[in-house]
Amino acid sequence: MKHPVETDLALLAGGESGRLRRFRLDRHLRNCEDCQEKVAEFRGLREELTDIEMPDVDWDPLACEMQANIRVGLEAGACVREPVLSGSWRPRLLVAFASLLLVVGSTFFLTNPASRQAKAPDTSAPVLQANGSGIELSNGTGSFALLDRRDVRADQSMSAQGVMEARYINNDTGSVTITNVYLQQ
Repeated sequence: MKHPVETDLALLAGGESGRLRRFRLDRHLRNCEDCQEKVAEFRGLREELTDIEMPDVDWDPLACEMQANIRVGLEAGACVREPVLSGSWRPRLLVAFASLLLVVGSTFFLTNPASRQAKAPDTSAPVLQANGSGIELSNGTGSFALLDRRDVRADQSMSAQGVMEARYINNDTGSVTITNVYLQQ
């Protein structure tokens, strides 16, 4: 359980705390005997101070003098305060700029008609496919295939330089057949 600070308890004892603070402190005091004792001590001190006889003092001039001293102190503090540098980091400005950038960027993306249309695949790019009958290279308008014989299992390969190759052994004759095709653009 977190205890309130003594200044809050003293304000409660003097009847000078706000409504919400008083509600929270009263709720805490119902269950905490230590804080109840402190509030009782503050109330006792307050009663002792009111019993002391004070000489007749005119409080209005003292209050005006205190206000004037406070104003002088605030003005003196403003004179010695370090100036704010223009290049210093300002987190609020950074967050505002980032939010603005996000809104502008998303607006551009959402209103750009090119972003809504699905782009068609590039048909001019060559596509290499290998299947059970051979290797096929197509570029959308035409294709070139290196087919295998049906009765023979062939080793097929394609290189990045455009070389298609098939190798197989003829079971009847025992001869090796190698077919190389070179693609030039």
